[in-house]
Amino acid sequence: MILFSSVRDRWARAGWIVITLAILAFCAAGFLPRADNGRSPSVLLALVLGALSAAIALHVRFLLLARRAHGETARVLDATEREFQSIFDNTLDAIVILDDRGICREANPAALDLFGIEREKFVGHRMGRFCLVASGFPNPAAQFFGRNSGHGEIELLRPNGEILVAEYTVKANYLPARHVAVLRDISRRREVERALRESDERYRQIAANIQEIFWMIDADSKHVISVNEAFETITGRSLDTLRDNPTSYQELFHPEDRIRVLTRLEEAGESGQINEEFRIIRPDRAVRWVLVHGFPVRDAAGVVRRLVGTAQDITARKSAEEQMARNLDLAESARAEADAFRKTTLALTQNLSMDNVLDTLLQSLLKLIPCQSARVLLLETPTRLFLAREVQQYESTRRTPKCPSTWDAAESRFLMQALNSKSSLLLADTSQESDWARFKGNSHFGSWLCVPLVASQNMLGLLSFGDTGTRAFSQEHLRLAKSLAIPAAVAIQNARLYERAEIYGAELEQRLVDLQQTQQALRQAETGRALSEDKFTKVFRSSPVAFSITTVEAGQFIDLNEAFERRYGYSRAELLGRTVFDIRIWDDPGERARMLKEIRQGSRVRNRITRFRRNSGETVDTFYSADLIELDGQECLLAVSEDLPERTELQLLLARDADLTIDSS
Repeated sequence: MILFSSVRDRWARAGWIVITLAILAFCAAGFLPRADNGRSPSVLLALVLGALSAAIALHVRFLLLARRAHGETARVLDATEREFQSIFDNTLDAIVILDDRGICREANPAALDLFGIEREKFVGHRMGRFCLVASGFPNPAAQFFGRNSGHGEIELLRPNGEILVAEYTVKANYLPARHVAVLRDISRRREVERALRESDERYRQIAANIQEIFWMIDADSKHVISVNEAFETITGRSLDTLRDNPTSYQELFHPEDRIRVLTRLEEAGESGQINEEFRIIRPDRAVRWVLVHGFPVRDAAGVVRRLVGTAQDITARKSAEEQMARNLDLAESARAEADAFRKTTLALTQNLSMDNVLDTLLQSLLKLIPCQSARVLLLETPTRLFLAREVQQYESTRRTPKCPSTWDAAESRFLMQALNSKSSLLLADTSQESDWARFKGNSHFGSWLCVPLVASQNMLGLLSFGDTGTRAFSQEHLRLAKSLAIPAAVAIQNARLYERAEIYGAELEQRLVDLQQTQQALRQAETGRALSEDKFTKVFRSSPVAFSITTVEAGQFIDLNEAFERRYGYSRAELLGRTVFDIRIWDDPGERARMLKEIRQGSRVRNRITRFRRNSGETVDTFYSADLIELDGQECLLAVSEDLPERTELQLLLARDADLTIDSS
């Protein structure tokens, strides 16, 4: 097409040149003097006629070329028009053509679908009747385009009353007094964005009020991507430390647990699973236990990209378990102790010979109180003791020290103190005693334990325990020795005086009763522990944290969860639409107003001990946390209520049994 136009232009220029030459020839023929022979004008006339003929031929050629070019142009314009019309009719975006007065001059089918109107009711009418006032969209009449192009959003009013949000692009004066607007319906996108914002806000509010840490880390680098505010409460560190150093959380791991936890984290980068209990050290050096559960977030190829999970502070549970274990150990120790006492007392009563009584006594003592030397010293006179029986457990390579067969208590203040006061002595470190080196037969001991043998208010002798190491004996050893000294003294007394058999039988009967009580306490402890573990598992899986959402001003219930229904005895249908004042759930209604005032002043209500009233009228003390949220354009109060921690019946029972065991000893 361009080549054809160039040829046509060359033919036109040639024609004009020939015509110009012909005009010049006429001028020359008129003004030049005629030759004598009269032949010059004839030659000029012939030249002029030739030039005119050539000019006519050139113009004819030009006209033919121009007609041909016009035809080509018409075909191209027609094809372009069809292409434009096809695009105009089939594009998914709405296209509207308007004039300066805002009257629609043309609209494609997508525009008619967008506005929800027939063509005859839309084309030829002002577009302003279908638009609402919206930010960023000019007046459709006088300032619709302002002679400039633009981009923004507009609200469209359809004939059925439906309001849509559209994104538009305007090109002004693409033709004189003609403007084109391209619109696209973004209502669905706006709804999705609003829903996402509301969902994110709810998640943020829940995450800010719940006691567990919600975390997200990169599976490869182990950098923290996201964590909620509970991180500060549990770890004692600010969130800024994670922003500055995304792996600084690893510094919290207890040195004894660090390698194990880091290994599990590396394995979780591939498996995506992590379930660990470990200790952390807070900046104040306090040690806390946490339970971490994590699961993977995979990409389209199935590769683990992120790890998401929770971290729960289980320090209280661990303390309870440790206390329970200690109580069970005490119960087991009490049971074993009672069993040993029973066997000892039975053995002591089966044979009333003194040798049998003393041998059985020392064997039982060495089972309960490990030591290198155990002795039974019996009184001959008020101050003179003789060695009735001794068992030594020194290493074979060491020489056994010689021990005298008798002692005069008047020569040792330690023996005199035990005899005169009838009380036990525990020397954890004999080197601290100035005159210990003069104690005949005992100077080589670093620790010494002495318990009097008393029966029927009569001093029979002493039980002596020695060990070359310091602090070999504890208060528990002292208690066991004192406990066993009672049946031992009775057995020795019975061996000496057969007539005291009835007293010994009474002591034995009392020990059997203690044994039954101890065994019963043990069975109750085992049952209580099983129930406690089952209850903990169920509570954990059912998420027993009670949530409620109420309006700030009226206190009207907007929403609540099943844990709330169970906790306060109301059904969801009963509470929706009612207010906290209708059901009088606050024991002190003024406390709610005070908490709201604190929240509005910028304070945070976290784990406030508050009293609420259940449906039955019963009041209950609660850990109460709350925060303000906006729900559907309304200011609401998001509240979390949890039970106060308390000691379980099992702990009270075991503590009571332990006290009874100590008292009986």
